Amino acid sequence: MGMQAFETTHEIALVVDADAELAHWRSGFRQLPHCRSLRWDEVKPALKLGIDACLKANGRDLTEMVEELEARYRRTGNESRLDWRQARDLVAMVWVRIWERSRNPTIASMAPIAASSATLGLRVR
Repeated sequence: MGMQAFETTHEIALVVDADAELAHWRSGFRQLPHCRSLRWDEVKPALKLGIDACLKANGRDLTEMVEELEARYRRTGNESRLDWRQARDLVAMVWVRIWERSRNPTIASMAPIAASSATLGLRVR
């Protein structure tokens, strides 16, 4: 995936090193909700979708993208045992981490596990 940048209509430049982001999540993915018994290849599609959602948001909030992301996950996440409800939580966690780091670049590393506050209300649907 490599380093990717995206400029939104709100003049916010978002730069994401997708490889570094995935490496961060890989280091502790078994601690993520719903992932204790999964393989990395089963978790990775949801995490990649979260990274991609940030880059393609174009000023939209994550909650505005839920249906689009669900359709994309159903096409790309078929190798995973995570259903969409579970994957949605991981997408939200990635989203929160990336945007928090973009607002505060001095954050060198944030703990990958902050599930309860990072779902942005996406559990309800």
